[in-house]
Amino acid sequence: MEIILNDKPYPVKDSTTLAAFVESLELKQEGIAIAIDYNVVPKDRWAKTVLTDKMELVLIHAVSGG
Repeated sequence: MEIILNDKPYPVKDSTTLAAFVESLELKQEGIAIAIDYNVVPKDRWAKTVLTDKMELVLIHAVSGG
């Protein structure tokens, strides 16, 4: 199956959780947020959120400055 992250397709296995997907990208969980259907998923739900085919995700990086 395939999901879309920031307009780029990524192949993932069936039953992959959001937490497992983020880990596969080798991203640190600090300073990022992920939205599904424009709704931010709380980090405590990442391990319970199962990705589905053609699901669209948006990854947001926090940036400091002013």
